[in-house]
Amino acid sequence: MASESKKILHKIDKYLVGEVVEVGCGDEPVKDGVFGIDGRNFPHVSLLTNNLYDIDVRNPELVGKFDCCFSSHVLEHLPDGYRAIMEWSSLVKKGGYFVLYLPDGNYYPNKQNPEHFHDTKYEDFMFWFKRTFCGEALNFTGKPYFEPYFQLIESGQDVGEDRYSFYLVAKKL
Repeated sequence: MASESKKILHKIDKYLVGEVVEVGCGDEPVKDGVFGIDGRNFPHVSLLTNNLYDIDVRNPELVGKFDCCFSSHVLEHLPDGYRAIMEWSSLVKKGGYFVLYLPDGNYYPNKQNPEHFHDTKYEDFMFWFKRTFCGEALNFTGKPYFEPYFQLIESGQDVGEDRYSFYLVAKKL
């Protein structure tokens, strides 16, 4: 069975350009040459950490260094997805790409996995992401509740034989 990140490569390869950081690269990064961040000590790990939060604070030299940040099947393992997205995206240059690949609760039993904090479903996650990060949430005056941080480029489900996930690609504003 291919690693989770390799399953989506055919759809996202055009965004994995320049210097790429992969949060949760594991033992098989999405492609050669990525700067891998993981809590497990594999040969491709460039930054070994036991905390996927505060990477930007503990490693200020990485802030704004990368053209793309990619993460596959990691966000659901963290209690605070908003914080993780904000911190991981700080590693990306303005105009760079932020790519997530997540298990879809419509096709994967997230609630049965004790390592998952969230039962992430494509429609619900995209609703939250667009409202929270793309400026779609409005306050009581009709103005954006949050300033747009990303422009959503594409998203979709990646389901079928041995596929139970969804992805999104956003451009950092």
